[in-house]
Amino acid sequence: MTKNEQESLAVIALSAALIDGSKSEAERAEVRQIFENLDLPSASGLTQQVLYKKLTWESAADYLTTAESRQLAFELAVCVCEADGLRNQEESKFLSALSSRLKLGESVVNPVLAQGDALATAAPLPQANHQPVSGGGDSSLSATRSEAVPSPGVAQSLGVAAMPESSIRNTAILAGALELLPQSMATLAILPVQTHLVYRVGKHYGYSLDGSHVKEFLAVGGLGLASQALEGLARKFLGGLAKKAGGSLLGGMVSGATGPAMTFGTTYAMGKLADLYYGQGRKLPLDQLRTTFQGLLGQAQGLGQTLLPQIQARSRSLSPFDLTKIAQGSLQQ
Repeated sequence: MTKNEQESLAVIALSAALIDGSKSEAERAEVRQIFENLDLPSASGLTQQVLYKKLTWESAADYLTTAESRQLAFELAVCVCEADGLRNQEESKFLSALSSRLKLGESVVNPVLAQGDALATAAPLPQANHQPVSGGGDSSLSATRSEAVPSPGVAQSLGVAAMPESSIRNTAILAGALELLPQSMATLAILPVQTHLVYRVGKHYGYSLDGSHVKEFLAVGGLGLASQALEGLARKFLGGLAKKAGGSLLGGMVSGATGPAMTFGTTYAMGKLADLYYGQGRKLPLDQLRTTFQGLLGQAQGLGQTLLPQIQARSRSLSPFDLTKIAQGSLQQ
């Protein structure tokens, strides 16, 4: 793939990330940081031109001349739009216009949209009344206590064991294995693996978590769903991520062979953080959660390098046809 093609794909992916007007300024800043760290000489300039609408996705689409690059551009846009849930009206309009500009027929567009929709809705978490993050203590993140399970505050005295290490590790291995699949949609399948890991940990300790809570918990560790999808796609298709991205998922690591270890690490660290947080009755304040996550992440990425043969073996056992089953949770153990 040429640098011009990579730059065009980057512009389209960035436009897809920004088309949703509901994103907060923090999310937009995270998106900008990711693209400015692409290993492309003009990455920072491209980002500014897109933000100030001096460079459009329409013009970028016109630079893509091969059938493969046009289809990849559309797949990346679908992944970005559906990373944080089923595409909304604005995103649907954008994808329709993009497919027309790329001159893609229904035989290409419809299967991509169908798979994106299936992954975005495969296993939705319960919805409940949700309170925003506050300043720590037991009310720092919202969750509903299950009546059927002992409360986490007395878990130790009642002998409630920690979440099994094997469950967290195997889920992280699966996430890392998905990173190795060449299909762009595999990146989208990583996200429900991570969200359902947090959900399972909370349930283990007696908390019935809604979807908004899980997304908010992930964001505490810097795991915004859309931005995480962007990082994964960038590692595969957009020239990698070569610079440090302070405070983001990179943690000072660079792209290349480290991709599966990074995905393993973020998944494993978030699982361990959730185990600590819910196991202690949600007593950790937010600033301590963030600090703890960064410490866990560094250790987990090293573990991911050690477990790379297992991650590779798990990847060889997967098929593109497994992606929806993985998102539904049937292949996550």
